Amino acid sequence: MPLASVPAYWLYDEPREQRFPDALHIERISARSAPRDWRIEPHRHQDMAQFFLIASGGGLVRIDGTDHRLIPGTVLLLPPLAIHEFRFDPDTEGFVASVATSTLTPLIEAEPALGAVLGEAFVGRRGVDDASIIELIVVMETALAEFARNRGSRELALAAHARLIAIWFARIARSHAVAASGANDARAVLVRRFIERVESHFHTHEPLAAYARDLGVTGPHLTRVCRELLGHSAMRVIQGRLMIEARRDLVYTRSPVSQIAFRLGFSDPAYFSRFFAARAGMSPSEYRAAG
Repeated sequence: MPLASVPAYWLYDEPREQRFPDALHIERISARSAPRDWRIEPHRHQDMAQFFLIASGGGLVRIDGTDHRLIPGTVLLLPPLAIHEFRFDPDTEGFVASVATSTLTPLIEAEPALGAVLGEAFVGRRGVDDASIIELIVVMETALAEFARNRGSRELALAAHARLIAIWFARIARSHAVAASGANDARAVLVRRFIERVESHFHTHEPLAAYARDLGVTGPHLTRVCRELLGHSAMRVIQGRLMIEARRDLVYTRSPVSQIAFRLGFSDPAYFSRFFAARAGMSPSEYRAAG
């Protein structure tokens, strides 16, 4: 079908002039597909990404001319302008979240690599009992409940749900890209070994050069490979792991900030506070009070 003849909608079968007003529109797959005999004809969306989860049933999706089989546990990321059509099996169920690109702009500005991930169509398959799929179902159900209500700060809440969904898909797409590079891909092996070493050594504050030396590469090479496969630098992997642990301690323990700093390998609690504030946008004490 020529591109010019492919209709562009905000939501399927709704003219672009009737743009949905919310930061997030989310519905069950059956809501729009069942009344149309489970067929969604070729179309595209401008300035909007869509995120699908097939919870039961299945069928076929064609994305930019390539067919993909749908089974329970299939997830789809459709970026703006991707031409797609569906042939669902009767009684297929799941979720479709539609998100205006403007809702995702703050994410991409904060982490530009997300723009590249969310700009590519992605089809993944996992078992419906996979922990990550169960997590996504919970996120989708919660977003759907918020969408159906008319409570205070609804638009802010919907934007937050939309970004959580987008981040879930970006993480899965990124991990799939790393895995798809193959167990024998030297880059994937290097990144896996680096992450494993960070997991056991992050509290020692080893310099990046030490990690690289132990892995048999140079620091610049390690950073370059991390950027290629993970979307951010090797140093950010280390600092991110420290931040995860710091957040856990601040939320789930009553330990003084100074004690948390020492446990995480910081010799100076004041430096830990500056390190944390630069990445979280607030001091450790403020983060604990907010959480």
